Amino acid sequence: MTQPNKKTIGDIEITAVSDGLLTMTSDRVIGMTGAEVARRMGRTDDKMVLEVNSFLLKRDGGYDLVDAGCGNTAGPTLGKQADNLRGLGVDPTTIRRVFLTHFHPDHSNGLIDGAGQAVYPNAEVFAHADEAKFWIDDDLPAGATEMMINGKRNTLRAMAAYPDRLTRVRDGEVLPGVAAILQSGHTPGHTGWLFQSRGEGILIWGDIVHLAAIQVAEPDAAMTFDYDPANARAARRRTFDRVAADKLFVAGAHLDFPGFGTITRNGSGYRYETA
Repeated sequence: MTQPNKKTIGDIEITAVSDGLLTMTSDRVIGMTGAEVARRMGRTDDKMVLEVNSFLLKRDGGYDLVDAGCGNTAGPTLGKQADNLRGLGVDPTTIRRVFLTHFHPDHSNGLIDGAGQAVYPNAEVFAHADEAKFWIDDDLPAGATEMMINGKRNTLRAMAAYPDRLTRVRDGEVLPGVAAILQSGHTPGHTGWLFQSRGEGILIWGDIVHLAAIQVAEPDAAMTFDYDPANARAARRRTFDRVAADKLFVAGAHLDFPGFGTITRNGSGYRYETA
């Protein structure tokens, strides 16, 4: 029987790995009152607690990761990914590849430890070329927020520990059975990773959804930390349509742990179910 935190897709064994819990306030949802957010989330206050999940893949005789968690940058409730991997019997030094959905801190700061050393010293890091260009190569746009400024600083620090080990990709297959799906909006190069084996597929979709109780029924509900809310909305609808039509499983960084589910059509909208 499949364990609760595991899913098998063809020959791929996928294990959800928790980095911990992230707390934020309801004013992060654009265009919705705090009271409405609280009601939909089943809370009586303005606090929202989000899972921060990453995904360990055992495939082709080795281990890969999707996303790296927060490291030591976000307080005591987060930064647990590396220890949780060890608890699964997987030494971080054995990770071959880290596929990043984007460079936001809860997905990439965990590439390094508190001393700035690589947590995954033998891993190749994969990221979309548009994402790397924005956070690594280019100057930030005028009027950049404090979150963006800190994000760029943290990205440069993390990637300094992986010299010559960043692989920049475009849309499409990057390895046999592994494809990058550009979902620009939440960040400029926000990327879903599609893994396929023996006729089955799973899209590990990053931050397409932060709040399933709200954003599945109302895909236009964007978040204040979306770089381009309009494109984030469009990417969410496009992703929902694709996974529903292709009958793909999904895995999400902020879906309730372990974060595996499906999206189906529900009239003119959508329905999310755990899987």
